[in-house]
Parts: sequence; structure tokens; C-alpha cells
Amino acid sequence: MNKRLFQLVFAIIFLILSISMGVTSQASEINFNVKAILPENQRSKEISYFDLRVVPGETQTLSVELTNDTEEDVTVYASSNSAITNDNGIVDYSYNDAKKDSSAVFTFSEIAKMPKEIILPKKSTKIVECVVEIPKESFDGHVLGGLYFEQKEDKEEKSQGALAVGNRFSYVVGVLISETDQEIKPELALNDVKATQITGNNAVIMNIQNKKAAMIKKLQLDATLYYENETKPRYENHQESLTMAPNTNFNYKIDLKEQPFVAGNYTVKIKANDGYKDWSWERKFEIKEKEAKKYNATAINLPPDQRHSFPWVVVMSIGVGLLIVILGIIYYFNRKMKKEQKKYEELKNSLDKSEE
Repeated sequence: MNKRLFQLVFAIIFLILSISMGVTSQASEINFNVKAILPENQRSKEISYFDLRVVPGETQTLSVELTNDTEEDVTVYASSNSAITNDNGIVDYSYNDAKKDSSAVFTFSEIAKMPKEIILPKKSTKIVECVVEIPKESFDGHVLGGLYFEQKEDKEEKSQGALAVGNRFSYVVGVLISETDQEIKPELALNDVKATQITGNNAVIMNIQNKKAAMIKKLQLDATLYYENETKPRYENHQESLTMAPNTNFNYKIDLKEQPFVAGNYTVKIKANDGYKDWSWERKFEIKEKEAKKYNATAINLPPDQRHSFPWVVVMSIGVGLLIVILGIIYYFNRKMKKEQKKYEELKNSLDKSEE
């Protein structure tokens, strides 16, 4: 029995390792390379991305070398994307349809244009150009974006369903644009605070905005959530080494984990530090009964008894209403019967008097 058990365990481990190695080797394959050709106005030749000092009103052409060393043609999708701050607190260049932040005068995707699809023949090299139209009105600070290149999936990879997620290969070449050496310091603001659900998990999100054209390279955030008039926080979150792109915002979250939403009034307190300056905010908000029930019913990490808890309040309200109606009916018929009884007695008395 021990020998058979050992063989079974060994077989399971071998199977898991085989699958892991197969997925890893497949996910590491990419059929083209990207290299930025740095122009004369590049501020530093020691880096591999574009860090450009530009002039208002001029046109800047960015050249990128794409190489395909394989024996098959490769199709590459390309886009010039504005840098955003994603909800993990990381600068992200992969969104070509990112919403423009209210504090931004212009974004990189608005001024940069490049081919959307590139065919790389086998064993070939191609130069791809991105044309950047610098606005005539000068600006201080930085505009951040990226040249994004993604390999097109073939039909076989696409048919693999969930495994195909690992087959979306891409490169990003960062682009940092500035016109002056004027130092711009970040300015953080707290926008909306609300209850929501993220990938099936109940959470409270706080929208943090960087309103200036300045990078934040090391942001620390502390958030605590208080219920009603309680002095001890019910939930909290602490994170360090977050980054923010210029003129962007993201949703910082407090995860309720395995706890349901409870309707009522809340206060959230947030502290932020970028290594140079402190910010603090306090905001009150309400989670309504209907909202709490909606999210609790669909939360994937709540026990079944907390997802669909029996609505005792509703049942009691209906019961009280029915009791009032029944008592009202009894009261009505009781008065009516007393009136009829009184009429009957008056009629009887009048008949007795007439007989006399």
C-alpha cells in the first residue's frame, strides 16, 4: 500500500511539473524583437527608452527597429498609448483607449501617430516610425507614454481558450517628453469614495488623482475604514512603493475579504506620502441596504449564509402590516356589530311599548 501510494504521489507531482514546464516554455516564446533608435535630442544615451527634450510646435519622429529572426512571417499590432496608473498602483502603457484625466492638457496618444498593423517577413528587420506633433503652447513637467507592440495570435493559439492568455506577447518602449527643466511637484487629490465589487470581491474604492505633470516613483498609502461612530477601524490597507504617471488617477481599494457589506454610514481616512510631502483626507459616505444586499448576493468569497441571509426585517415589516390590517378589520366589524345590536335593541323597545 505504501509503495502504491508513493507511486501515485510521484505521478501527480510529475504531471504537475510537466504541465508547468510546458506552459512556461510556451509563454516565454516571442517571435520578434524591438529596439529604440535614439535621436539626437535624447537626454540620456544610457537608457533604452525615449527621454526627449522637445520644442513647442515641432514634429518629432520616433524610430523603432523591429526584427523577426524566425522562419515565419509575424504580424504585429502597434499603438501609441498614454501612460496610466492602473488599480494596482503601477504605471501601465498597455491601454490604447485609456480615458483622459481631467487634469491633463493633452496626452501622448493625442499627439502621437503610428501604423496600427505591421507585417514582419521571416528573417527580416523593419524600421517603424511614430510621428509626434508637439503642441504649440509650451508646458512644464513631463508627458509620459509608450509605443506598444503586440504579436498577433495565430488560429491555433486562439482556439486554446484560457491557455491563449499566456500567448499574448508584447513589447513596450517608453516615451518621456519634456520642454524645460522647471521642477513640477505632484499634487494629490481624493475624488470619489464608494462601495463596489472587484472580480467578485466586496471592496471600498478611493479614487486618488495626481493632478500635476510629475511622476511619483515611490508612493505610500494608508487607508482605514470606520463604521458609524466606532473608534476602531473595521478594515484597513497599507501599501508602499506604488507609482503614478503624470496627470492620472487610480482606484485604491480596501478589500473586505470574507466579510459582507453592512448597510450604514462610514468614514474613510487616508494618508499618502511620495517621499517628500504628506497628504491626508477624511471622507464620509453611506452604503445603503439595497446596495449591500446586491453585492453580498454576488460576492464569491462569502459563505452561503452571508450571501443570501434571510430577510427578517422585510418579513417582520410585512407581518406587522398584516397584523394592523387584521386588527383594523376586526375593529371595523366590531363597531358595525355594536351599531346593529343597538338598532335591534331600540327597535325591540319600541315594539314592546306599542304592545302595552
